[in-house]
Amino acid sequence: MQRVRRLIPMVALLTVLAAPKALAQSGGMPAPDFSEPCPALYPGDDAEKARIARWMARGAADRGLPHELPVMAGLTESGLQNLGGRSFAGYFGMSRSLNAGDYRGFPRNPDLQMRWFTDTAMLVRQRRVAEGRADPADDPAAYGSWIADVERPARQYRTRYQTHLEEAHDMIAGKCAAPDSADTTAPRLVIRIAKTQQPLTTGGITLDARCPDHDCLVGVTVQIGDTVRRVSAREPAPRGYTTFTAAVPRAARRDLRAGRTVRAHVTAIAADNAANTTARGRLVTLRG
Repeated sequence: MQRVRRLIPMVALLTVLAAPKALAQSGGMPAPDFSEPCPALYPGDDAEKARIARWMARGAADRGLPHELPVMAGLTESGLQNLGGRSFAGYFGMSRSLNAGDYRGFPRNPDLQMRWFTDTAMLVRQRRVAEGRADPADDPAAYGSWIADVERPARQYRTRYQTHLEEAHDMIAGKCAAPDSADTTAPRLVIRIAKTQQPLTTGGITLDARCPDHDCLVGVTVQIGDTVRRVSAREPAPRGYTTFTAAVPRAARRDLRAGRTVRAHVTAIAADNAANTTARGRLVTLRG
């Protein structure tokens, strides 16, 4: 019995020494691969900034976003450091009020910080293209204003993000794969719009729209001559049609009050979260 008792500490010691190997063989948490130039796993708060930048670049590319986007934001908001301030925290200066729901625990979890940034950047892009504006992913000169719409700083600080484009590009150094563009299927869009309308009576030009697949934002543009009016994009109701109303420009209202007929090109645009779009439009006759 005494011999058995002496063996127990030795068995326990051997079990502890063998644990790392057992974990590796049984699918425990993988160790970072330091040979990977563009890491999928967060490399740690103490990693060199270029490596953190490439981790961000890969996370952005996996969501179909430009490599530089989160790096430019991180350089501006934190100097690429996982900060722990009272009101704002993390790489992107996220408000502590975001420490709830899907992003609960973000101050200690950089993966959640990246999730918030990419989620919001995708929504901003989707809203822009649904409103008939240029896709910011197509123009590096637009990255800064795109980030500003994500971070929402005071107006005087909106231009500072763009100043880090070249630095972000150099840190990534072409070591990451291109953004994922596998989703190229445009959303379905169905509209109903009257060919003749009286916007002075109804309060504007109206159309009804729906996305049968329920995966889109819809915006509306109205062009009369050289003037364009945009209706803020929003998600249609889950069932049935949603009515969108566009204001008529002042000059056109004067013409309508004078009894003149006005022609308007009215277009509804549906955009999914990969910024694929479908447009449906009609030439509408406006009467007073």
